[in-house]
Amino acid sequence: MLYNWETVYLGDVCKIKYGKDHKKLLEGNIPVYGTGGIMRYVDTPLYKNKSVLIPRKGSLGNLYFVDEPFWTVDTLFYTEIDETKILPEFLFYKLKTYDLASMNVGSAVPSLTTSVLNAINIQLPPLSVQEEIVKVLGIIDSKIQNNKKINHHLEEMAQAIFKSWFVDFEPFGGMTPRTWKEKIFFDVAKVNYGKNLPTKNLLSKGYRVFGGNGQIGYYTKFLHQKERILISCRGAASGTVQLSRPFSFITNNSLIINETKDVYFAYLKQWCLNRQFFDVVTGSAQSQVTVDSLKNITIILPDSTTLKEFSNIMLPLYSQIEKNLEENEKLINLRDNLLPKLMSGEILINQAAK
Repeated sequence: MLYNWETVYLGDVCKIKYGKDHKKLLEGNIPVYGTGGIMRYVDTPLYKNKSVLIPRKGSLGNLYFVDEPFWTVDTLFYTEIDETKILPEFLFYKLKTYDLASMNVGSAVPSLTTSVLNAINIQLPPLSVQEEIVKVLGIIDSKIQNNKKINHHLEEMAQAIFKSWFVDFEPFGGMTPRTWKEKIFFDVAKVNYGKNLPTKNLLSKGYRVFGGNGQIGYYTKFLHQKERILISCRGAASGTVQLSRPFSFITNNSLIINETKDVYFAYLKQWCLNRQFFDVVTGSAQSQVTVDSLKNITIILPDSTTLKEFSNIMLPLYSQIEKNLEENEKLINLRDNLLPKLMSGEILINQAAK
């Protein structure tokens, strides 16, 4: 550690405050944070200054940095930060280097307390050094967020084009063309279950593994070379349409939709995202979607010329989305490698910039 860095307690640089119940608040534009992220928007802020939100109960690894007025529920602490000692952004990055889950004091529900958090030791550089560290990490995070915004825009664009063509039929005079036919869903897609993979076999790197609610880890091999359309088939997310990534392993918590012809893929992807499958969810003890529950679903299939034209528009969008996702993975890896080294003074700012 550098000679001009001091060691302080977390309680020396901020006050840790409890969140409050939000149920009686009116709707508005102030975000309400829980341990899983934004829950709703209300008309009243609990705190208006920059803050780091720290989990109190539940998923103890979910930290949030907020730079706008907000409300937080009682499962999250918020912080009143002494900015004469520590930059809020620096505090956020610093706390990301700690394994908060290892500080759990709960039994049935993972929990943190103010006394545990206040006692955390922080190696604190001068404000000028904090500013430089935040600047380096902030540049990386800004690029990550920009790529996310671009992808969100591309996804919205794809769905808007789908709606224009296949819901409102705008290019076709507002009516379904006579050359389009109603088909049984299984005529255009083969549906099968993913493969069982015990969670104990998941790895921290390798090929991506997708469960019933997104990516859950990595494994030594992949089963699907291309992006696949998935339907969550077990648990609370049942009926939700998800998307895998290229070179992935898909578990049996998802149904996999495989187009019977390549030209169907873009249309099927947007059709499934637009439709969702909540209406075929069954099960009392546990929600589920089965292959058999899809057998009576019908789909309007456009003619091959229309499908090709639609694919020619969609595939470049999908390619750009995947490119941005891959770039973000590299940026996240770079940031996470730099983070502990910058925060401990192991490397200097001029070294990180090279």
